[in-house]
Amino acid sequence: MSTAPLRLASTVMLVRDAPAGFEVLLLRRNKDLAFAGGAHVFPGGSVDAGDGDPTLVARCAGLDPDEADARLGITDALRFYVAALREAYEEAGILLVADDLHRAATDVEQQLRVARRALVEGERSFGEIVQQLDLVLDVGALIYVAHWITPEGAPRRFDTRFFLARVPRRQLATPDRSEIVGEVWITPERALDAYHQGQFELVLPTVKNLEFLASFGDVETLLTAARALTSVPPIQPRFYRRPDGSVAVALPDTPEYRQASTTVLGAGEALPTHPTTGP
Repeated sequence: MSTAPLRLASTVMLVRDAPAGFEVLLLRRNKDLAFAGGAHVFPGGSVDAGDGDPTLVARCAGLDPDEADARLGITDALRFYVAALREAYEEAGILLVADDLHRAATDVEQQLRVARRALVEGERSFGEIVQQLDLVLDVGALIYVAHWITPEGAPRRFDTRFFLARVPRRQLATPDRSEIVGEVWITPERALDAYHQGQFELVLPTVKNLEFLASFGDVETLLTAARALTSVPPIQPRFYRRPDGSVAVALPDTPEYRQASTTVLGAGEALPTHPTTGP
């Protein structure tokens, strides 16, 4: 059986205070994209080679390389943090920095908007933007909370680290209008309701992480609990075929998971988005 290679990826769940507890940012992907087209997702994407560039890593604050390695259990872990910040900036226009962007207010914000367009269009790299605007990336604002690995047999597979961060109210989300065509700040509960009612398309890791967020009533309680996590085990679901021939996905520690054999999805076969228990 052949299986697609794993791509390293980072995702960040951006949250902000709201009258009804807190909201999380979801982005709607262009329906024409090969992976999760039309789905609502957290900002994120593949870890690029440039995310580990020493000059870029040197501009990270709040977490040193050894601490990052210990938290993720790998070497060169800061590249995952940098990737999460880069993707949030590229896809949503939100950039978490350690210094105050409003030190030059309008001028810096305008430069960031212009630089972002160049980044999306491939005219400038993230490292060049950080250097030229003399920015310090606030990797310390990112809390590592989850690790998901795409099941074997999927046409595209990702080894994804999930982070959590509070967004300052002054920063507004604006989609890049390329990969991302819409955005919504929404409570986790409302997002899950929309999913179950068929109004949102969500992939499994998004669903499960929204369920995690929904178990907290406010940002401070959420962040405190996230920082207290001492272990983030990897979660790798498995595909299996039901008696009717359809493909379902099982999570670890379920009977279906233990019984599942590796299943390769056929050409054009839909990727299951939610765990199914029982036949």
